[in-house]
Amino acid sequence: MDFFDPKKQKRHAIRMGVGYALIAIALALATTILVYQAYGFGIDKNGQVFQNGLVFLNSEPHSADIYVNNVRYKSQTNTRMALPAGQYTVRISLSGYRTWQRAITVEGGSVERFDYPFLFPSKLATTTTQAYTTAPTFVTQSSDNHWLLVEPSPTADFDLYDLTASKPTPKDLALPTSVLTANTTTTGWDVVEWAGDNQHVLLRRSYQDQQDSSTGSEYILVDTQDPSQSQNLTQLLDAGTAAISFKNLDYNEYYLFDATDGTVSTASIKAPTPVTYLTNVINFAEDSNMVLYATTAGAPANKVLIRIRQNTDTAYTLRTVDAGTTYLLNLANYSGDEYAVVAAQNQNEVYIYQSPLTALTSQSQPVVAPIEILKINDPTYIDFSPNGRFVLAENAGSIGTYDLENNNAYAYQVNTPLDAPQSHVNWMDGYHLDMVSDGKVLVFDFDGANMQSLVPADATFVLAFDPNYHFLYAFNTSHALTSTSLLVKQQ
Repeated sequence: MDFFDPKKQKRHAIRMGVGYALIAIALALATTILVYQAYGFGIDKNGQVFQNGLVFLNSEPHSADIYVNNVRYKSQTNTRMALPAGQYTVRISLSGYRTWQRAITVEGGSVERFDYPFLFPSKLATTTTQAYTTAPTFVTQSSDNHWLLVEPSPTADFDLYDLTASKPTPKDLALPTSVLTANTTTTGWDVVEWAGDNQHVLLRRSYQDQQDSSTGSEYILVDTQDPSQSQNLTQLLDAGTAAISFKNLDYNEYYLFDATDGTVSTASIKAPTPVTYLTNVINFAEDSNMVLYATTAGAPANKVLIRIRQNTDTAYTLRTVDAGTTYLLNLANYSGDEYAVVAAQNQNEVYIYQSPLTALTSQSQPVVAPIEILKINDPTYIDFSPNGRFVLAENAGSIGTYDLENNNAYAYQVNTPLDAPQSHVNWMDGYHLDMVSDGKVLVFDFDGANMQSLVPADATFVLAFDPNYHFLYAFNTSHALTSTSLLVKQQ
């Protein structure tokens, strides 16, 4: 029997071994091929190995045509494209809308996301939402774009617009007279900031005493949904001439900054007596209970220290800068990390730090290097985008931005001047900037690309958008609040 034949047993074993070996090789090859495909590798028709990169391309509105190097792509937005490593020009087109395009560089095995392309209508239709006889005192919008608050004149009630409505109409918002200092006449209002609940807004009221004509100011917390709950914070917190701002955007918690003696104090509605938090402060910024501030305390001669502190008595020095200048400071959280931005107007550099306090507290001799330095001559303005992803630094038309997610920096010049009284551009959303130039709204991407001229607007007042960015609201020079549709009705 073959079973007892040693030679045949040996040949059988060899065949089995070879078979298992071939199967193992096949599995290894298949695994290798799958891994290489996952990393974007492929073979072209000439047998040459290449590596793809993935590009995710979305647009608003979506289902727009995509052209890669002027060749129409097989899919529309929102989609992903596997492209060999190289440089491309990508164009997005949709009937009734203006074209969006930019050059992109694809690296093998990389993943690039373009979630922000915004297509504006080729023809814009504008209607009047509300006409006013005089220019408003101020216009401000809540952070979630839900509410638009307009002050028609210093002595009138406020108008509140719900921008989620199909046709927003003004709702009268009257403050109780008891909230304002008695026997004074309002001479102006300034917007400080909105609270994180998008219901409360902090305003600074300027006034004149009716008896001796002396002037003063006070901070009013306005409850837009229940005006009767509005409060005079200057009186409640016994703030005197100190500037008041929200602590961590909580309308119950506050910072009080007395610029005369350089003191920063904390207070709350439940515990209104101010408690000194910092001294010798020139300027400060805060986020998530973290404070970034400029101080002369402990600084070398003719120098100022930029220090950082959070919920402890210990402050850490982040940077030393020259004295006798204006210091620009900002903080924001993005993707779980805290970022700090520091600039001095006479240093022509904007320093960006990632998780600076973590680094400072983990080193025996802390020296923290910035992750990026933006080169801007005499910077006058810095800001984070609403989503926290981008840092903006500016001096007039000279702009620098930094993408925290992709670690990319951009520098460009906007050649169209800002109309007065604007001093800087603003964020339209998390990816786009807006401004008014030569009497018209201009919108462009964070990197300066795809600048679009839209509708007439008065540069005195901020531009507003509904939460879905289907409408643009702007005041024109005739004091009318206008509404411009950013959607095209498809036939």
